[in-house]
Amino acid sequence: MKFSPIEPAKPRKISEIRTADERVSILGVVVDKKEAELLVDDGSGRITVVFDDPSLARDVEVGSTVRVFGAPLSVADAHELHADIIQKLDKLDLKLYEEVRREIKKFEKGLQQ
Repeated sequence: MKFSPIEPAKPRKISEIRTADERVSILGVVVDKKEAELLVDDGSGRITVVFDDPSLARDVEVGSTVRVFGAPLSVADAHELHADIIQKLDKLDLKLYEEVRREIKKFEKGLQQ
């Protein structure tokens, strides 16, 4: 049996997602939920997250913090994300998470100099 490698998901803000990205991960808050889709807001924008398996979002509710891994899709001048994995992260401190991301970016820039 031969497995094809899966591209690692690139962490992105919703506003940074490009259809050229093969796989991305986003972190945000669910602002709307339907049977097979979520609307997620990360402060930089909103994106519709679609999924085939309703069990992916079984415990997710409006107001839940989630990390979504998936493939960006372009549909009628809008972006959607086809989810492979949806993780509920309600106990994550989003402000602290963003602070850590900023510090990591500063550190990485310092290494490049």
